[in-house]
Amino acid sequence: MKFPNAAKGVKKIFSAEILKLIGTIFLIVAAIIIAVSFVGAVGTSGGASIAESEDALALLGGGVLFAGIFAFAWMVLTLIAFILNLVGIINASRDETNFKSALLFLIVGIVTSILAGVFYNNGTVSSLLYSVYNLVSLFVYIFVIAGAVKLADKLNRGDVSAKGTNVLKLIIVINILSLIANLIATFMGGMVASVTASVLFIVALVLGVIQYFMYLSFLSKAKKMLAEK
Repeated sequence: MKFPNAAKGVKKIFSAEILKLIGTIFLIVAAIIIAVSFVGAVGTSGGASIAESEDALALLGGGVLFAGIFAFAWMVLTLIAFILNLVGIINASRDETNFKSALLFLIVGIVTSILAGVFYNNGTVSSLLYSVYNLVSLFVYIFVIAGAVKLADKLNRGDVSAKGTNVLKLIIVINILSLIANLIATFMGGMVASVTASVLFIVALVLGVIQYFMYLSFLSKAKKMLAEK
């Protein structure tokens, strides 16, 4: 094994992405439950305010509670995935410098997510910071893939290198579309707009799942490559 640290690191990064994928699916389920509950509550209220209808409030409250279970599972999986990803990138950075850049952006992402929590009560600022976090996360992906591609070049694995380049291009396109969806959702207001924003948020999450599958397919190939040499 020519790059043992990278092999160990990419394996952990791969495991982290699996957990993030599962967590994102849970978050999508939570978002769908809330959106459906909100639409159902509006219909049940009979044109009145949701707050004025006990049935509508009960429906919405039950949906939020049920969605909260999935959201909590997402939080736990995300935390575990973050730790695995951090350790994996640190390990891989000992064999390839691009992973050091990925580590830097990962740290910036931590700071951004903390700030998003601090400004939680300010929806616009929090959403903007979340968009910045997504952008920073994109750079983490870029440098992880770049690091694995560099290792593939050193190991004369043109197939892995080409796959990494193609996946990287697609991930950038998906992130741009996801960012646009999040920004539109951030600046929309009103009841109808809130439902539309929820749909756009779900679209952004689905795009994230597609990204995970693509990223995982590359990491899987890179992991096998590093284990063979």
